[in-house]
Amino acid sequence: MKKTVTVLVTAALLLTALAACSRSDRNDTAREITVSEGWNFAGGFYPIETFVVNTNYGPAFYMYNFYETLVNYKDGEFVPGLAESWDISNDGLVYTFHLRKNVKFSDGTVFDAEAVKRNLEVIPQNLGKANGSYGTVTTLFKRIVVVDPHTIEVHLTAPYYGVLKDFTLIHPMAMVSPHAFHEDGTVKDDLKTSTLGTGPYMYKGDTDGTTYTFVKNPHYWGKEPETDRFHVKVIPDNDARLLALRNGEVDLIVGTRQITYDGLNEMKASGYGTLVSEGINYTRYFGFNVSKAPFNDRNVRLAASYALDKQRISESILSGIEAKADSIFDPALPYCDVKLEPYGHDKQKAIALLEEAGWVDSNGDGVREKDGVSLKGEILYSKDNTMVDDLMLAVAAQWKEIGMDIRLNGMEMTAYYSELQNNNFTIAYGMTYGSAWDPYTSITNMKPGQKSNYAAAQALELVEDGSKIINALNVTVDRNEIRKTYDFILREIHDNAILLPLSYTKEVAVYNKSKIKDYTFNGQLAYIDIAAISLK
Repeated sequence: MKKTVTVLVTAALLLTALAACSRSDRNDTAREITVSEGWNFAGGFYPIETFVVNTNYGPAFYMYNFYETLVNYKDGEFVPGLAESWDISNDGLVYTFHLRKNVKFSDGTVFDAEAVKRNLEVIPQNLGKANGSYGTVTTLFKRIVVVDPHTIEVHLTAPYYGVLKDFTLIHPMAMVSPHAFHEDGTVKDDLKTSTLGTGPYMYKGDTDGTTYTFVKNPHYWGKEPETDRFHVKVIPDNDARLLALRNGEVDLIVGTRQITYDGLNEMKASGYGTLVSEGINYTRYFGFNVSKAPFNDRNVRLAASYALDKQRISESILSGIEAKADSIFDPALPYCDVKLEPYGHDKQKAIALLEEAGWVDSNGDGVREKDGVSLKGEILYSKDNTMVDDLMLAVAAQWKEIGMDIRLNGMEMTAYYSELQNNNFTIAYGMTYGSAWDPYTSITNMKPGQKSNYAAAQALELVEDGSKIINALNVTVDRNEIRKTYDFILREIHDNAILLPLSYTKEVAVYNKSKIKDYTFNGQLAYIDIAAISLK
């Protein structure tokens, strides 16, 4: 009898355990999602390498799930991150950060002033030649001083008006566990297959080469996110991503780099949840090489500006989601509300400008010439998706209408940037650095001769000592002087039609409404924020 009772009790306990496991499995399944990504994660998870060193940007757009910065940027305001508060010396040379207590990295290491010091000191060397291209403040570090375990001072060699914005950049200012670095500051191989941050999620190398799985960070100090774990499924093709969403393989797609506006509208019509960000991310623009014919002629650049029907392009190709841009930066950005007279669409004015400058079609072939030189050029661009191809075709067709023969040269991203850096272009299509960096970093990289982006560097190419103007701006803390400099730079770009803005981009998302209730875009719009997902 005792043996029978024992067996029955054991069986009951086993059934209870199995039922509990079953419930747990169901709950876990209900609390996990799969998102898509075009790139794989083979480049590892060190925030600097994922965006600066590698040409594989897969992990870069997920870094806010794993890492955090001392300062955050939200709705145009600087708000606490891993630093609860900060003080700035009167001369702008010392920033004192008061750090959060009881914070740990995902490997259990305590987050404190020594950890911050270690991170800040290795960032410049690990950026290498890119130091300054992703925020200016890392070029100004003089010394990092630990005051006490939760207070750290950053001493600068010169004041800089964009210090706090630079500290919000996950690339390169993310805080990583000190155990991720060798003694000489180089990065250990651990970060190839794991994340070592203070963010809500972490990675431990769980992948089959196509799908990567991320779980909650057990040491996370903040509000617990609703999603217990998430998978990133690598699907390079845009159409295949939409099919995967329809088939239930994927629950969420975020970003215009992964879904076109036509695709977004198609999914909306099919009953899927869709979102468009309120804020502007990038500005699409064309950079004219003012040192090469025919765009060394101001009238040619002005004619190209007047010939461009931005509104028609916005409505026909950009689905009316992106508004036409009349300035290189969104006027809502700091110091960018400069009053400029837009170049409206005026085909006849464009033609008159060309003829005034001596550009005529003497042989009737539809292409203008001057002094035996044809009005020809080439748009250099990175082939991201078919929408960009369509965009380039539409622009070239509008310029053809005024007698400009513009060919298209779309190439892979690495080759595109190589051509830009070697100054091998007449017209370059590009975008500003985006909401995370604009306008500060974009302005800094407009210095003439800035090899990291020769298209943007055309901005002050016609100004004597253009680099000195930006160098002076970067050590100015007087708001009136900053405004005057921005006014000068933005007017120079506009009046000489050097950088031709096309549209202001927004970010998009499409999701499975049976699993996801809502998604909120991160303050840095291009980044995917799993903690911002609200589940059903």
